[in-house]
Amino acid sequence: MIAIQIVGLREGNHPFTVEIEASQILGITPEIRGTVSTTGVLRKIGSRYLLDAETFGTARLVCDRSLEEFDEPLQAAFHIEFKVDHLLAAKQQGSEGEFDDEEVRGMYTENKVIDITEDVRQVLTVAIPFRRVAPEYRDKKLNEIHSSVAVRDSNDVDLPVEVDDRWSALSKLKRS
Repeated sequence: MIAIQIVGLREGNHPFTVEIEASQILGITPEIRGTVSTTGVLRKIGSRYLLDAETFGTARLVCDRSLEEFDEPLQAAFHIEFKVDHLLAAKQQGSEGEFDDEEVRGMYTENKVIDITEDVRQVLTVAIPFRRVAPEYRDKKLNEIHSSVAVRDSNDVDLPVEVDDRWSALSKLKRS
C-alpha cells in the first residue's frame, strides 16, 4: 500500500517520498517491475488536502521490431484533492478505482493515512507506451533492422498487381 501519513499534520506544504516494490501493488500489470517511487507535496488547507505527485517506475517490454526485451522508464504526474466530508466519503465508498482526476474525494476525520495505491497503479499503467520499440531501434526503419523486409519490398515493386474482377463493379460506385 502506498500511504501518506496525515496524523497531526499542520497547515502548509509537506514533501513526501514513498518507495515500494511493484510486486506489492495489488493489480499492477506484470510488465512493471522493480521499485516504484512516488514523490510530491501534500498541502493541507483547513479540511482539504491537495496532493501533487509524480511517480516513477520501470516496465520490462518486448520490442515490436526486434522481439528483444528492454526496460522502459516510466514517469507520470497526478493531482488529487481530498476533503474531510463524511457524507461525501460514505457516498464514494467502494468506488475508489472509478474517480475522475478532477473529482474531490471525501474522507473521514478518523483517517490516519491517504492511500494513493490505486492512483499510482493507474497512472503507471497508462504511461506504458503503446508502440514498444527498444531505444536502439527508434530511429531506424524496419528494412534497416530486418534485411529480409528490404529484399521483399524491392521485389514487390516489380510484380504486377492482380485485381480480383469480382470487385470491379464496386469501383464504379460513387460516394455521395
